Amino acid sequence: MKELRNYNSTTILQSSKYGNAYMYEQAQYAQKRRIRKMKLFFITLLLLGYVVAVTAQTGSVGTTQTYSTTSTFEPTIKDAVKLSDLPDIKDSVKKISNIAYPIQSTPLVSKYEVIPIDAAKMQNEPLAKLYRSLLKVGFGTYTTPYGEFWINSLRTRDVAYGLHLKHLSSSSQLKDAGYSGFSDNEGELFAKKFYKKHTLTGEFNYKRNVTHFYGYDVATNELTKDFTKQRYQLFEPTVKVQSHYTDSTKINHTVKLGYYNLSDIYNVAENNVKLNTAFNTFVNKERLFVNFDVDYYNHKLPSDTINDVILRLNPYFEAHGKKWRADIGLAAALDVFSNVGSGKFYFYPQLNAQYDVYESIIIPYAGINGGLQKNSLRSLTNENPFVKASLNYRNTSTKFNVYGGLKGNISSNLSYDAKAAYSVIDSLNYFVIDYSDVSTQDNKYDVIYDNTNLLNVGGQIKYQYKEKIHFIAKGNYWMYRPKNLARAYHKPDFDLTFSTIYNLKSKIIIKADVFVIGKQYALTQVENNFTYTKDSKLLNGVGDINLGAEYRYSKMLSFFVNFNNIANMRYYRWEKYPSQRFNLMVGLTFVPF
Repeated sequence: MKELRNYNSTTILQSSKYGNAYMYEQAQYAQKRRIRKMKLFFITLLLLGYVVAVTAQTGSVGTTQTYSTTSTFEPTIKDAVKLSDLPDIKDSVKKISNIAYPIQSTPLVSKYEVIPIDAAKMQNEPLAKLYRSLLKVGFGTYTTPYGEFWINSLRTRDVAYGLHLKHLSSSSQLKDAGYSGFSDNEGELFAKKFYKKHTLTGEFNYKRNVTHFYGYDVATNELTKDFTKQRYQLFEPTVKVQSHYTDSTKINHTVKLGYYNLSDIYNVAENNVKLNTAFNTFVNKERLFVNFDVDYYNHKLPSDTINDVILRLNPYFEAHGKKWRADIGLAAALDVFSNVGSGKFYFYPQLNAQYDVYESIIIPYAGINGGLQKNSLRSLTNENPFVKASLNYRNTSTKFNVYGGLKGNISSNLSYDAKAAYSVIDSLNYFVIDYSDVSTQDNKYDVIYDNTNLLNVGGQIKYQYKEKIHFIAKGNYWMYRPKNLARAYHKPDFDLTFSTIYNLKSKIIIKADVFVIGKQYALTQVENNFTYTKDSKLLNGVGDINLGAEYRYSKMLSFFVNFNNIANMRYYRWEKYPSQRFNLMVGLTFVPF
């Protein structure tokens, strides 16, 4: 017989033959199948033996045999012996009893010596190189030479000085008008001295402007250039001292003393001595400003001399918070005209406020103010150079100007400002042709005054992208309501300005400007059957388109070209004085040293 072996779970698990539980189950299943087959085999074998034994003991049919045996054997069945072995898992990891590590601390004395090193220095960005001088020259149509020269000091901590010279002239002859040549010359010399807490500035300005009264009928008049010539010459020295205290308890101040002498070719002269002072300091958390000015004018006319003294005092407080800013004060002025004989006091309100509604994007503002404006030979000729020599002088007083608006920065590149204002003005100046002087060709302007209510609505949009693109668009609408005059003479009803600069890699610079002035009225003389009357005349609007380009060959040399009045329009800013049509100028800019 085949030997049967007894496999217990311990034997199987400890055997290297079975690597996991699945293999162990498969082996047990095979072992059971072998046992069942062996049982079947033995049962079959016993049955066969039983059949043989029965057959052997059975005789012939009908024959009976009886056998008797005697034996002392008694068959018995022993009790089954069961295996009681249980799996015994032996842990191969030996436990180690607690071990003590006695440490004997021994101080270690370091002998390292620190060697001092120099402090690190921050390296600033290199400063752009400055040049001492710049010269710009050009020449254009209508025989127009142009030159401009700058010279200045380089970077210093103590002083700064410079000189600026400019010349622009033209020898133009316009159709249906007299000789319209002009010459503008300017010179400016300045110097600054920097002290620890103050800056001392001195300036000297010189201007010589020549123009001609060319607004006459050349068909009936033949006039020489010398006869129509007008020349204005200005000398203006100024000196200024300004403080730079950072201590809020100190009183910062600016004191400026200036003088100018302006004369023309007809022996009319104007002398002005002006003292401007400004003081400011902190009172608690608010800031107090006090401005005081003394303005003295001496007008020398061919037949008379007029003196005028204006004293101004303007104290006001300024306060601000995180989102708001406001100032409140009072302005007072004393005007003493020699031809009037007595002085006159003026008082003007001052209140200005603004509030940041949302992150500087929406900032509404409003206020009320006023002031006294001096109408001098200088201010009037700067506005209209075709005025006559003997003018009527009167100062303009803005009783109050109420305004309100909205401004803000939509982004870091785009900003806007929209505003509306209403003013009540006494003695606003208007220019009209003087038809009373028979010695002229009715081409010189006089000044008249009238009380006026003025409504102004304006706004502007500004866009700037780095140094590449600059764009600004602004406009104003004016509604004049004179008290006695039929029209607001030579006051346009609107004006528009569009200006842009495009910088292409600092190599090509393109500039474009568009100026638009709305319609206006002039007071003209009308003849009917040898009877002369005055009536209002409508002057059409003005449109002027200019384009310029510059090519920078290097940092020291560039070339430019300017196209003016590209639309080739013949327009009139002042009645009887037409403008030049399309004109062109080319030139270059370079650094001499």
